[in-house]
Amino acid sequence: MKLSRILPPCAATLLFCCSCALAVTPSSGKKDKKDLIDKKLPPQSSASQIKNPEDDLFNSREEILGPIQQASTATAAGSDWAEKIMSRVVINLPQGPLLLLPVVDSSRDTGPNYGIMPIWALRDEKRQAISSVIVPSVNYNQYFHTTYTYRHYFFPDDKQLWFARGSYSTVMQRELFLKYFNPEVAGTRYRVNAEARHWINGKASYYGMGPDSTEAEKATYALDLTGEEFTVGFPLPKNCFFEFTHSFYSYKVMNGPINNIPSLEQNFPTVYNSAINRKSFLNTKLALQYDGTDHPVIPKIGTFASAAATFSKRGVGSDYSYTAYTLETKEYYNYKEEGKAVTALHAVYQYQHGDAVPFYALPVLGESTGLRAVGDGRYVDNGKLALSIEERFTITRLPVLKFFTELEVAPFIDAGTVFSDNDDIRMKEMKIAYGAAFRIVIRPQVVAAADFAYGKEGSNIIIHVGYPF
Repeated sequence: MKLSRILPPCAATLLFCCSCALAVTPSSGKKDKKDLIDKKLPPQSSASQIKNPEDDLFNSREEILGPIQQASTATAAGSDWAEKIMSRVVINLPQGPLLLLPVVDSSRDTGPNYGIMPIWALRDEKRQAISSVIVPSVNYNQYFHTTYTYRHYFFPDDKQLWFARGSYSTVMQRELFLKYFNPEVAGTRYRVNAEARHWINGKASYYGMGPDSTEAEKATYALDLTGEEFTVGFPLPKNCFFEFTHSFYSYKVMNGPINNIPSLEQNFPTVYNSAINRKSFLNTKLALQYDGTDHPVIPKIGTFASAAATFSKRGVGSDYSYTAYTLETKEYYNYKEEGKAVTALHAVYQYQHGDAVPFYALPVLGESTGLRAVGDGRYVDNGKLALSIEERFTITRLPVLKFFTELEVAPFIDAGTVFSDNDDIRMKEMKIAYGAAFRIVIRPQVVAAADFAYGKEGSNIIIHVGYPF
C-alpha cells in the first residue's frame, strides 16, 4: 500500500495523542490553569472547556475593571501615549464608545485601498457588558471602486456569538455571510456552529500547481460560491470533543475585473474551461478534537489539537469523490500567567486524494491560509504544510471609556509549502515569511488587526478582523 494512503490516519493519531499529552502535563514551577479559576464559580462554568476568561477570573464588572485599572496605573509612564492616541480616535456616545479607524493598506492582489472603519461597541447596562459591536467600513480600490461593508457582532451572553456581514462593491465584489456560534448549548458542553455564505470574490488569483509556481504565471479570476455548513460538537472526557460537520457549497469561475494581470482564461485556458461550469460539493467531516484553551476566539493559554477526515461522494449531492485529511494544533503559552506576553504556535497539515477536482477545491497556502507575505491563492496542490509562531505582546490594557480594550503587537514567522503527494514533501521548499501584527482587542470577542509581512517575493499588508489562529 502506498505511503500516501497510510500516512494521514497514522499521523493524525500520533499528532493528536502527543498534543493531548503535552496539554495535560503541567509545567514545573508554573501555576496550573485551574488555579486561575475563581473558587466562587459554579461547577458548570468551571467544567466547561470553552470559556470567556473574564467569567473564570471575575464575577462582576468591578472585578474585571479593577485589576485593569491597577495595571494601567502601575505602568502609567508607558501607557500615557496609548491613552492619548485612544482619546483622539474614540467618541463617547450614550449607547457606547465609537472608535474611528482609518483603513490604508496595499494588497498584493488588488493594490492600495483607502477608507474608514468605525468600530462602535454598544453597552448592555443590565448585563454591564458589551452586547454588540458594529463595524461598518467604506473603502476605495482602483478595481472594485467603492466597497460598502457592514459587520455586526451580537453577544446574547458571554459565550454565544451571532455575526452578520454584508459587502457590496460598485464593481463585482459581493458578500452575504451569517454565522452563529454557541460553545455551551443550554448550559452543556455541546457546541454548535452554523454558517451560510454567498460570495463573489473578484480578487482571486491562480499561479499554477505546486511549490515551484512563479509570480510570472499569475492569473486573475473571480470565484462565485454559495453554500452553508453546520457543525455539532459532542463532549468527550478530558477536554475532548467529537465534531460532525455537514457542508454544501457550489462554485463557478469567471473572469474578474483586474485588468493589468492576465486572466485565468488567457494563462490557463484548459484550467479555466474545466472550472467555468458550476460544481457542487456536499461534504461530511468527522473530527476528534482536544480543546484546552481559555477562549474560543481570543485565547491566551492552553492547547488545541484536531484530527479530521472529510468525505465527498459523487452522485450524493457532490460532483466529485475524494477524501481529505486535516491535522491541526495550536499552543498558547502565557508567560507567568500575566497575559502580557503570549507565545502562540500553529501547525496544520492537509492532504486530499481521489478524483481530480478543480484547483479551487484543493488545499491553498496564501495570505489568509498560513503565509501572510503572499497573495491569497499563491500556492495550490493536493497537500499543504504550514507552521506559524507569534509573540503577542499586550502593550497596554485600558478600560477605555468603560469597555475592555487591549492594544497588542505581535512579531511573527510563517513557513509553509504545498505538495502533490506525501512522498514529495521537501523541507527545502518551505516558503518563509516574517513580520509584525498590530491589533486592537475588544473584549469579549472582537479583534481588529493590521499584519505587515515580508518574504522572498516582497511585502504584503493585510487589514482584517480576527486572529489568524
